[in-house]
Amino acid sequence: MKSKLGLGGHSFYSSLANEPVPSEQEQLNIVQACLDSGVDWFDTTYAPERIALGRCLQKLGRREEARVAVWNFFTDSTGQSETPAFVRLEEHHLAVMLEELKTDYVDLLVVHAHGDREGLKRELALAESWLRRGQIKGIGIGMCREEHLKELSPDSHVTTVFAPCNYFHQESLSLFEEAKRRGIGTFALSPFQRGWKLEQNGSEPAKTSELLLRWLTSQPHVDQVIVSMRRTEWIDTNRRAEQQGPLTEEQLAVLQGWQ
Repeated sequence: MKSKLGLGGHSFYSSLANEPVPSEQEQLNIVQACLDSGVDWFDTTYAPERIALGRCLQKLGRREEARVAVWNFFTDSTGQSETPAFVRLEEHHLAVMLEELKTDYVDLLVVHAHGDREGLKRELALAESWLRRGQIKGIGIGMCREEHLKELSPDSHVTTVFAPCNYFHQESLSLFEEAKRRGIGTFALSPFQRGWKLEQNGSEPAKTSELLLRWLTSQPHVDQVIVSMRRTEWIDTNRRAEQQGPLTEEQLAVLQGWQ
């Protein structure tokens, strides 16, 4: 059974989680467990994430079973204390990503949104040229807002939007509703609020994540939820949470109490 969950590339990235980076064997186990359990979307932002995922899929021989999304981040982050910023897309960038992933195509190229309208149009046009050549299968807009949707031309090839969304930050739900009305897919990011900030409320992290994940995966206009999972057992835990479906009124009251 296909899942709404997708594996976040930050599962492989040291700067963006409290847990240590999993070993190469554990990374293999995580990717394999995802594919075995119906989690077939893999979202990658930074180069180390693409390299790790590419290595895993190549060793497992399961590239054709995976759907891979890539973002336009290219700056070398080695030794940096801060995460690098996105880079405006140029023609040579696709070859870099394909080499890192050890593949000849990507399923979804995600262009990070920004305020330069003409610049963003040029990047999307470049992505469309790669789409026509069969090197990418779809185009997404990352950190999208409703204004970006409104600026898309009627013949736009954008197939997906990405935006942070969780129970405590629901602003993107209207974006997702409008996207679905236009026939565009939706990916929700940061379902747990990055950094486990909710541990401060004294709740158990496992229960907190279960309720937040069930709330988000039950939203009718959310197609996929990207979540980082640095331990193999978390995949089964999160799948079980998803399969439980919408929250009860009592469980919603718990979330409201945290808010």
